[in-house]
Amino acid sequence: MLLNSLEVEHFRNLTSARLELCSGFNLLEGPNGAGKTTLLEAIHLLARGRSFRSSKISNLVQRNERFLRVRADVTGEDDRKHSLAIEKRTGGYTTLRRDGRDVKSAAELASHLPVQLLLPNVADLIFSGPSDRREFLDWGVFHVKQDYVRLAREYRKVLRQRNAWLRRDQLRPDEQDPWLMMITEAGQRIGAMREDYLAKLAPVFLEILGLLDPSLECMLEYQAGGYAKNIAETRKKMAEIKLRDVKSGSTQIGPHRADMAIHLAQASAQETASRGQGKTIGSAAALAQSALLGRLTGRPSVVLIDDFGAELDGAHRARLLQALMAIGCQVVATSTEPLTGVLGQLSKDHLRVFHVEHGSVRVTPGGGA
Repeated sequence: MLLNSLEVEHFRNLTSARLELCSGFNLLEGPNGAGKTTLLEAIHLLARGRSFRSSKISNLVQRNERFLRVRADVTGEDDRKHSLAIEKRTGGYTTLRRDGRDVKSAAELASHLPVQLLLPNVADLIFSGPSDRREFLDWGVFHVKQDYVRLAREYRKVLRQRNAWLRRDQLRPDEQDPWLMMITEAGQRIGAMREDYLAKLAPVFLEILGLLDPSLECMLEYQAGGYAKNIAETRKKMAEIKLRDVKSGSTQIGPHRADMAIHLAQASAQETASRGQGKTIGSAAALAQSALLGRLTGRPSVVLIDDFGAELDGAHRARLLQALMAIGCQVVATSTEPLTGVLGQLSKDHLRVFHVEHGSVRVTPGGGA
């Protein structure tokens, strides 16, 4: 997958901007508050249907405007070109389009635009709660398992129904669980897909981590949220803890409680890693996912990096760039400085530099056609 061009209208501090991107490293340079991160946010909004900075549409649409629009032209692994667009209005209405036709789900756009985020808070993957790590896993599984979206929706629906049943006032302790068969069937399949994906991701993660910091020894492990290895044992376990579920009014085990455990030198990285180590591990995980998707689907991710190399010395910046180039992914990154020394090794065909200031974007001299 290649992001060829990006158009943004009325998004935060950008009235109108258009970028023609190269297949390699695209650098957005300029002062703070110029609109650099907004361009990354626009790509993420198009790919994921939501912003990584705010869930409120009023925070996204430019002041005194009633809508924002993001449009992109992409080329798929089969060299087919697609036009993707999202429009959000202040009344809460969202329109999604692919090749000029309305589509119902953001997943239909996401399949054409896999993105990975390397934000300053990339270490949150390690230090935050399990939900961030589940989302990370699910984003990868979504791109390699065609049935995953339907299965995940089915599980969430049955989970809501079972939880509502558990909260019934007249529920008898001996009442048979009407949702047990369906929830465990979907849940067991979700766990198997996640575990299979993680088994493929782990060696790629170690490969990328070795490029970023060879001194770190990490291991990734899927924790199934209380499920057993086979569905019969899972159903037996859920039957045994049904009274506990009734008391809490919610389902206590399942893929919605799963986690991707990250071990550092055989201890929990969440408890023992430094902030710098967490940032390196989180970056390696994101880049590994991009590399794996490229190998499995032929669609490398677009890697979005806010404040490239922040808090890294020259050697670590060079290692990060080496890892990005080894993957062969397309990069869109921001920086408040030119990064001439770090990016000097890239050819003109693989580097394009844009200057962003006061909400306007222009290609810098020598920064690509």
